[in-house]
Amino acid sequence: MSKFAWLAAAGLLWTAAVSAQDSGKYDQRWYVSPSIGGVFADQDDMDSGIAGSVSIGRALNRYLGFELEGSYSSLTVSGLPAENDYKRITAGANLLQYFTTDKSSIRPFLIGSVNAHKIDFLGEDLTGAGVGLGLGSMFQMSPWWDLRLQARYNLDFISEEGIVQEDSFYVWDVGLGFRYKFGADPNDSDGDGVPDNLDKCPNTPKGVAVYSDGCPTDLDGDGVPDYLDKCPGTPKGTVVNASGCPADSDGDGVPDELDKCPNTARGVMVGPDGCPIDSDGDGIPDAYDKCPNTPKGTIVGPDGCPATDADGDGVPDFMDKCPGTPKGIAVGPDGCPLDSDGDGIPDYLDECPRTPPGAKVLPNGCALTGDCRTPRPGEAVDANGCALDKNFILRGVKFEFDSDRLTEPAKLILNEVGETLKAYPNISVDLEGHTDSVGSDNYNLGLSERRANSVKTYLAGRGIVVKRMNPVGYGETRPIDTNDTEAGREENRRVELKVLE
Repeated sequence: MSKFAWLAAAGLLWTAAVSAQDSGKYDQRWYVSPSIGGVFADQDDMDSGIAGSVSIGRALNRYLGFELEGSYSSLTVSGLPAENDYKRITAGANLLQYFTTDKSSIRPFLIGSVNAHKIDFLGEDLTGAGVGLGLGSMFQMSPWWDLRLQARYNLDFISEEGIVQEDSFYVWDVGLGFRYKFGADPNDSDGDGVPDNLDKCPNTPKGVAVYSDGCPTDLDGDGVPDYLDKCPGTPKGTVVNASGCPADSDGDGVPDELDKCPNTARGVMVGPDGCPIDSDGDGIPDAYDKCPNTPKGTIVGPDGCPATDADGDGVPDFMDKCPGTPKGIAVGPDGCPLDSDGDGIPDYLDECPRTPPGAKVLPNGCALTGDCRTPRPGEAVDANGCALDKNFILRGVKFEFDSDRLTEPAKLILNEVGETLKAYPNISVDLEGHTDSVGSDNYNLGLSERRANSVKTYLAGRGIVVKRMNPVGYGETRPIDTNDTEAGREENRRVELKVLE
């Protein structure tokens, strides 16, 4: 048995020597480790007893530890008075061979011991040396405290001879205790009290309060650690910025969650709702309002100043897409004259204001067929109130003075007439020329015929089949207004297009 013990101790020392070559980072703190337990003799006449020990030690590398140990144990002996109990005091050294590193929460170990002992037995004080071999484990409770459990077989050699005839004793000791390590945990890189192997935030700044996982506390749960949080009481669910304060994307001082105008330009004064202040309530923020004291209800332009309405149609110039509308003409919200039937001719110029949808019309707003012309005063009408006469005045088709040469504006109008005629390829028309009463009847008749032919020639050049057009001159015989005024004579000098049935 003694040979086995010596060999085991030698093996432990050899293993320790090999492990000593390990140069990795390890916990080098000194510790104290008291234990209490029991002792059991390997002799038939000895029973069990109590045992206690105190060790002081530290690691030599990641897998090897060294301790100085002092212990006391007492065993009862069958048939002997108590004063003859076996009492054992030792002082020695231990080597601990760990199977895992100090980063593990459970560290089993092999322990080898050498000691000098004093044994009080049968009234004699016996001394000598001894060795031991055992197994144990450390259970990490915190960075400073470990629970220790250990069992060891000891072989004590007796150097004296006397009443006690034995030259060696064999005892088991079993102990349960703890280990306290002095100083900061070297396996806690950021010093927050959470070992690196458990620390999910290993680079926490010194002095910052952390949770059990090593991450900084965030009491308001906004995702910004308390030590960085400038608004630590933010309500749950609030979107915050990097400083932990409610987010304010446009920097107007109103948090996004309350900001009804979240994209306000930088530097613009805003109200509690985050919208630009508009002191006069004209819809233009003060920052852009050049007339900040406009009376309530005043229509203003983009600059906040009262809007002008040059054509007097009720639509401010800045909104008016048709700024030159004649006085008194009904207009829409865009300032353009109304076009009720959507034929492109404003109602005030449209002689057929109820043209069927999609019909191609003349410049006066009338389709060549299926339309209803508003009657002129004194004209005959049908049952629907539409003019029976199918003549359409081509307003704006004028000629140079005392000539049959078309003016340039007249050509533009005839271009539209030509497009309308193309839309009705089966309809033929009369092109009627009319004059005022100035000049002789014969001269006016000839002039009206020449002008009707000029219109035919121009339209033919625009692709209209010649045989569809019949030019007719009526001279001054069919006035539609008085010839006593210039305005009336202007009305009488005209070209009309008559649809032939």
